[in-house]
Amino acid sequence: MKKYLLAFVLLLLMTVAFAQTKPKSKEKPPTQKEMNDMMKEMQKAMDEMSPEDKKMMDSMGIKMPSTKTIPKLTDKQLADAWEDENRIVPKRDAVRIAAIPKAVTDSKMAAYIAAIQNKLASTFKPEVITMGNKVYDYVKSNSKSTGQAGNMAMGLWMAGKPEIALYVLGKLCAADAGNTDNLSNYSAMLSMQGAQHLAIPILNNLNAKYPKNSTLLNNLGQAWFGLGEIGKAEKYIDSAIHIYAYHPQANLTKSLIEESKGNKQGAIDAAKRSIAKAYSMDKENRLNKLGYKLQTKDVAWDKPMPQDALGLEKFKWPDYPMNVEESEVLEVEWDAFKKKCQEDFDELRMQEKTLEKQVEEANNVRTKQLLQAGQRGIMVYPFPPLAYKAMAKLGYLVVDKDGHIAFSHQKKAQAVANANIEIAKFEDILSNQIKVLDKQYEDDFGEGKPNPFDAACADYNKASNSFLSSSNTLLRDAFVDFLGFMRRKINNEMYYYQYTMWPENFELAKVQAKMSWLSLLVNQNPRFKDKNGWCQDKIDSAEGKPFKLSKFDDIACQYKATMDLKIIKFTNNCSRMTSEFDFMFLNYVRKDDFERAEGDTYIGSTLKVSVEAGKDQKAGPLKVEAKIGGGVELEFGRTGLEDVALIGEAKVGAGTGIFDEDEETDSPGIGIAGKDAFPTTVEAGIEGRISLISGHGEMGGSGILKGMKITEW
Repeated sequence: MKKYLLAFVLLLLMTVAFAQTKPKSKEKPPTQKEMNDMMKEMQKAMDEMSPEDKKMMDSMGIKMPSTKTIPKLTDKQLADAWEDENRIVPKRDAVRIAAIPKAVTDSKMAAYIAAIQNKLASTFKPEVITMGNKVYDYVKSNSKSTGQAGNMAMGLWMAGKPEIALYVLGKLCAADAGNTDNLSNYSAMLSMQGAQHLAIPILNNLNAKYPKNSTLLNNLGQAWFGLGEIGKAEKYIDSAIHIYAYHPQANLTKSLIEESKGNKQGAIDAAKRSIAKAYSMDKENRLNKLGYKLQTKDVAWDKPMPQDALGLEKFKWPDYPMNVEESEVLEVEWDAFKKKCQEDFDELRMQEKTLEKQVEEANNVRTKQLLQAGQRGIMVYPFPPLAYKAMAKLGYLVVDKDGHIAFSHQKKAQAVANANIEIAKFEDILSNQIKVLDKQYEDDFGEGKPNPFDAACADYNKASNSFLSSSNTLLRDAFVDFLGFMRRKINNEMYYYQYTMWPENFELAKVQAKMSWLSLLVNQNPRFKDKNGWCQDKIDSAEGKPFKLSKFDDIACQYKATMDLKIIKFTNNCSRMTSEFDFMFLNYVRKDDFERAEGDTYIGSTLKVSVEAGKDQKAGPLKVEAKIGGGVELEFGRTGLEDVALIGEAKVGAGTGIFDEDEETDSPGIGIAGKDAFPTTVEAGIEGRISLISGHGEMGGSGILKGMKITEW
């Protein structure tokens, strides 16, 4: 708890420093006196809060903090905390390096892990051990092999319970030290929870068996990095990157190492490789810190992009009349078309009102959850899990930075306006032609006169036909171009919103997009002219063919990733990411034991899962990197799961295999529906292979394993 309070103090300090108007930010740690002054200011602000505001916060379940709970820290403690907060790479930990156990052979591996487990039993809270033992019994009873049981334990990791996951997986490894998948994942968990020195002997053992494996090389590099042995860490990290150029975790740590050397460009280049196929906010923030603005081409996007998600291209409207015969029929059809559009629009308007209420209710719930999470020290982003990646990659679809969208819209809308202006000139020409014809025929009709009905009909209709042909051709072409642009614009927006909006908001956006499209359609204003009165075959009441308006397509997410690890089932579907606990499992343990608690956050890791297990169950993580039929790669950041990538057939050294880079832009690219070379649906389960790829740093708040030592086993 003290660690979290200290972090809060530092956050407060940085916030205050940032808010100051001085040209230079504070570059030295605060003194105890400065901290006390800031605490007084903060307490004063809380004391001055109105009763109404306090009542509102209470109603949302938000308790006001108190400066009395913040520990009194000495100047040295503040200085040390400030130094740690601003350190680029860890300080060399000679004590833990000296405590690294000697080499562990296969015959000693089970005993070594059992010794670690005994230490965990005395280090973790009693409730963690109690729950861990219950879960261990459950996974053993509900799995067919140690590999399946290990995958179920990985489900606990995904659920945000790293300590229980480590404990359960350790018990499995102690019982069967021959399963190299479990050993690899166990060592990664140890490393990320502060026990890098205990993970290294396991990793060395595996690395000797499976050389040139990027997962093991990365995990070794991360372990040495966590110990502050930067030179040795870099060798392993470089080896991992050599095998897999876009390695998400190795490149991120490489970026820190390069920055610590003063090589800013090298740090940027490594961070760009890290984020290319596995996005996280931490990585984008790191690039921002280094002075680089993430560009569209820097991020891969493996979600297929439908050409016409709402089915707008299916919508047809009556033809534009080119002569008076067509005009009399098509005017009736246009009236029916616009009437049907208005009916559908009115129906959508009713849906819009209902959805607006649902959005308001959902937004209120999310706002409350955000505030409560913030008070508990849990970082939660206000947008869906893939939103930030979508903003980075797809922002150009809707964000008009250089004004090209507005320019195109204005240009095409102006073409429609210009067409109407030009048609006004055609109206004047027609009017003058009619005046000439009226004068020409004014004495030709009546009793005893020639009454040239056919000639007059033909002459008048010829003038009207010329007007209709010229006007409606011009108007039709302008509208077709404008509607084509608007169709693409609406489709782009819907594709973008599918990932950046919460489901309720997206449903509302879909309805509003449909309303917008119908409004555009009815704004078409073709010109109509009846046959002249001298025409004896003039149709008194033309009948157009019945008009049936097309139906909108419902935008369905084009991809789905499901991973059922029995304890937990994870599903990712565009803007919705859900985790479901097994019903029977919840009957076995209390659900609130698995609710996310303070400190249950991730700092950089990647989970790679293959759909099917390899033939050799003990072949280790190499099988995951070798040829697989399909799978999913999960990127974890400070808020938990931040990115999901579907992976097709991959080969050693080829990375995830989701996309080839675009030759012209060097961009990982965006998949187009029908042209994508990756699966759109992946279902993985406990039959698959899971490889945990560790990142730098420790699991948030769980560095209690740092001081653990193993001397005998």
